[in-house]
Amino acid sequence: MTNKVEKISDAQRDIRFDILKTIGLLCIIFAHVGPENNILFHIRRFDVPLMVIVSGTLYYYSSAQKQISFWSYLQKRLPRLIAPVWLFLAFFFISAYGIFALLSQPYPFSQQKIFDTFLLLNGIGYVWIIRVFTLVALFASLLLSLYRFSKSESRFLALLSLIYLGYELLFNLTQRFNLPSRILSSLVKDYLFYLMPYGCLFGLGMTLSKLRGRKILFIFGIFLTIFLLLAGYFYYRQGHFVSTQVFKYPPRIYFISYGVFMSLLSFFVVDKFSLKYNLSAKNNALITGITFISASSLWIYLWHIFFVYYWQTLVMEHLPKFRGSFVIDFLVVTLGAISVTYLQKKVISGVVKKTRFGQNNSYLLSILFLK
Repeated sequence: MTNKVEKISDAQRDIRFDILKTIGLLCIIFAHVGPENNILFHIRRFDVPLMVIVSGTLYYYSSAQKQISFWSYLQKRLPRLIAPVWLFLAFFFISAYGIFALLSQPYPFSQQKIFDTFLLLNGIGYVWIIRVFTLVALFASLLLSLYRFSKSESRFLALLSLIYLGYELLFNLTQRFNLPSRILSSLVKDYLFYLMPYGCLFGLGMTLSKLRGRKILFIFGIFLTIFLLLAGYFYYRQGHFVSTQVFKYPPRIYFISYGVFMSLLSFFVVDKFSLKYNLSAKNNALITGITFISASSLWIYLWHIFFVYYWQTLVMEHLPKFRGSFVIDFLVVTLGAISVTYLQKKVISGVVKKTRFGQNNSYLLSILFLK
């Protein structure tokens, strides 16, 4: 297998990574509507690692030949991540006030929950993933500098392994000793303990465009072996299979090992499928849809929060016959989120093209609604 990521021009998307991003996003949505006793619910638990690895690959693909300072990158990248999220959250909480007032029901969100949600902590749920991508994006340029400094993929991966081992040691220390302050504890447990492991996955993704088939297979084999050994160990100790979900918050090696080997397996399958059917040369409705989902993944994810919440909180209570049908849940949430995102982009693009206001504020509108 030959990797061709670095050979593709900027004007041409690599459909393989659009497919992988789409798979990751759909798996994440399924996690929020699917039943836990469904086998697919357990298989899909590589979704967030896959999205982070793919993000690392795409970041390297777009930035490898550029010299961007850390602060310049922050000024460009941070608003694109945070501004749409905060805009959506403001809409979500304000609209909830109106909806529950019309239904004569109490407002379900406390001030603390709203505050935590805007900080991308627990809050209403769902936003921790955005915290992961924000943290990784903040340090992406530093990871790229570290990659360049290492001068080889092997040295860089070895360095990432040491960073991850340091994270595991630090995690175990914090389990034995209490941190001296609540603020420090939150910074370490809610931010650092997500940045370090997911930053390593992002770094792995950065090397993916340079690694050849044998090296990828070698990495795949290492993480598959780690996962199987740990799964066997936990089964021996507890008498039943232990889900990787138990080791997800924050991510530990059992969860990470499954995420990496499944992500690389997905890459192999998609790569072979893409080459066999020459998907990069096709321009049918399916490819167009996949490209749109991949390019609009942030807003689709945000709108899925809206649909998940109201579908589960309001609709399911009034339409109990749909309760338990995860297929209907998944289709409603997914198609609803994709449709609203499509309409949003179509309307805002029209405003930008056809109105003076849109032309004068095209950059701001693009950041808020079109990324």
